[in-house]
Amino acid sequence: MAHILLVEDSSEVSLSVREILASSGHTVEDAASGKEALKKLKASRFDAIVSDIWMPEMDGIALLKEIRGAGNEIPVVVISGGAPNAPLTYTAPLAATFGANMVVYKPFERAELLKAVDNVLST
Repeated sequence: MAHILLVEDSSEVSLSVREILASSGHTVEDAASGKEALKKLKASRFDAIVSDIWMPEMDGIALLKEIRGAGNEIPVVVISGGAPNAPLTYTAPLAATFGANMVVYKPFERAELLKAVDNVLST
């Protein structure tokens, strides 16, 4: 199965997503911010990234810009519940503009997340 970098600042969401991915046979490493994710990307090889968008320190959009700006084509699944000043109708096009392969909206079902991960891994 795949080695996945999970970028999520909420420990509760991170724990849930990690469990979903690990129970399907994936290995998962966590990063609580975009900055931490960039460090892990330099140190290890990952097959895919699952990332929140709205995080402190460095958000998922800035992370996508850094990844794609460096020419890295690693598949990225964005998970987002939106934000008070950025509704979901804004999130998906924004994430896609900066290189997200798929967007999954919180709250999501287990099967929905796994389908998105499987889809990006098979492209």
